[in-house]
Amino acid sequence: MRRVALLLTVPLLALATACGSAQPAGGDAVGAPTTSAANDSYLKYAKCLREHGVKNFPDDPKQLPAGGTQIPEEAGKACEKEMQGVAKTIDGKDPAYLDRMTRLAKCMRGHGIDFPDPGPDGKMPGPDFNGGDQTKFDAAMKECSAEAGGQ
Repeated sequence: MRRVALLLTVPLLALATACGSAQPAGGDAVGAPTTSAANDSYLKYAKCLREHGVKNFPDDPKQLPAGGTQIPEEAGKACEKEMQGVAKTIDGKDPAYLDRMTRLAKCMRGHGIDFPDPGPDGKMPGPDFNGGDQTKFDAAMKECSAEAGGQ
């Protein structure tokens, strides 16, 4: 079984922060989604994963383990549509998000993973990225996601 969604921590790092912050109803002036929209998208994703065998996947992104979680390939494919909804709730141009992701990338490089900084739109490596060494990547991600503002 191949691992999918290894970087669940990355997009959900921002979502967890968004879900925990207060926003005015309807989002802000630049069209960022409301906390309710972020929660709805994440809840649909979490429900889909549980329906496809990822037992105990939390309804609250803050309850994800600091190093992310393993998603079997079948579940990842089955819930891909819902994950796109989760990803759309993240404002990749938000300076706070870009700062967290830049710190994450710097930390990962400090742990020997050739991890790129986010693009100007906040784009991060996709779910197949592991820097060439899955074990080393997982260990670095666990430390760095906490350091960059995760759990």
